[in-house]
Amino acid sequence: MGVDDFWTFIELSRRAGPKPGDREAFIAHRLSRISRSHLLDFVQHLSATREPANTYRLWRAADILIEGGWSTDGFHYFQMWLVGLGRTAYERAIADPDSLATVPAVQRLALLPRPWHDDDYPTWESLEYVACEVGDQRADIDGDVRDVVAEERAVTLRTDPNPDDLDWALLNTETVALRYPRLWALFNEHGIA
Repeated sequence: MGVDDFWTFIELSRRAGPKPGDREAFIAHRLSRISRSHLLDFVQHLSATREPANTYRLWRAADILIEGGWSTDGFHYFQMWLVGLGRTAYERAIADPDSLATVPAVQRLALLPRPWHDDDYPTWESLEYVACEVGDQRADIDGDVRDVVAEERAVTLRTDPNPDDLDWALLNTETVALRYPRLWALFNEHGIA
């Protein structure tokens, strides 16, 4: 499974339904029918999406959406949600986090009354676990499929963004409003930011 196949797979899962559970059922069914090598490819590609998304610039954009701080785990689950939006939205957000303001799912969030329901938060924690569950059911995978990928393919990831990437100016509200004008206007217009 190449990277283009991975993104096609993610985008096809959207046809299964709007809820994460619908998409996860689709993904689990498909992953259970592919070879061990392709399952490892899927996990490797999913893991690889974290590295370019693991920046303080994107983390600060995510903060605007939810009115402040994410934990490291929360930001990871946001990254998985970003993958679920599809390749185009993902790549645009990596290049310019303020582009999230043009994504229909983000625009919808800006209109929802607070507090949001749990299902409305821009997170998809369980995306990664679908492959783990499929791996657990396979006789040819010994242990957590993520560990198998890390060991067999020498894949390592940082859990936090690179500290050298931190721009302290992003902690200043005025700077954030200038660097993320579309997101700031979208959420501030509705009294959220």
